[in-house]
Amino acid sequence: MRLVSGWVGRLAAMAEPDRDLPSCPSQGSLESNLARKGLFAVRAERSGVPVESQDLLGLIRSSGLLKVDPDLDVLIWLTEAFRTRGDDEGVVSFTLYELSRALSGRKPTGNDTRRLKASLRRLRTTAVDLVGYDAIGKKADARVASVETLLEKLTSRLDDLDVASGGEAGALRGNTFSIQFPAWIVVSLKAGHVTYYRFEILRKLSGLAKRLWVYLEAERYKKIGQGQDATWIKLGDRAYASLGMHYRQERQARAALKRAGVSICAADPRYEAVSVERRPGGWAVIAERSGRDMQRGEIRALIRSSLPAT
Repeated sequence: MRLVSGWVGRLAAMAEPDRDLPSCPSQGSLESNLARKGLFAVRAERSGVPVESQDLLGLIRSSGLLKVDPDLDVLIWLTEAFRTRGDDEGVVSFTLYELSRALSGRKPTGNDTRRLKASLRRLRTTAVDLVGYDAIGKKADARVASVETLLEKLTSRLDDLDVASGGEAGALRGNTFSIQFPAWIVVSLKAGHVTYYRFEILRKLSGLAKRLWVYLEAERYKKIGQGQDATWIKLGDRAYASLGMHYRQERQARAALKRAGVSICAADPRYEAVSVERRPGGWAVIAERSGRDMQRGEIRALIRSSLPAT
């Protein structure tokens, strides 16, 4: 009986809301080029696979693809934490508790913290090539390519037990961390190349739907009426690379994008539609946001008329 009552007490404690911490942040952010760069694999089994290809921004070369879940979420949270409370050198400190709670909206479990520690290590160790940037001179240079990581430094504060035991070799220990963003991300963020994301919507999306939504939020939209705007992505190998997609047949990729579009519209009420439609010369993802003054068919007709034929 005591065993049962003990379990009930622990479960009740887990179910209680956190009253000792401030409310979860409502907004995250990301450097806008990273939001559109093909560094995140939709399928977990593709993470860690080296890539050398072309996406919609140009060359993509990485020692391994990152995960949409949770690496993209973690990077979005870390970026906003740096923007709101980091120092001029790109450093920000945080706990796994607040990071996990912001991403999941609940108390973290042991599995949550393990996943986040693995994600932080991937963000620190995955190398990417930056064409046109001199990392040593910290300036743009079309004749230079630099090998960088998304996190320049990562430290963790050891718990008392870890200090006493010596910890596990190579593991990230403790629950309090500090990261430093590389100079190229800091400079770009300070220059205003920032896209904002609502955690409420991030929590509702996963996989390709999340990746597509993050990409679409970073796109430039064209006004097509009072209160309405739209954008489009021409589909092809570069677009699939940008979105971290890997399908044997294009029709499978288009079907997956259609399902992702439905999920986005269900999660984010600003989106009227995210559809996959045939265009002269190929296919395109067409995203329509906001506005109720026009019928959906009229919006689509305006979008089609504004798109190039090839």
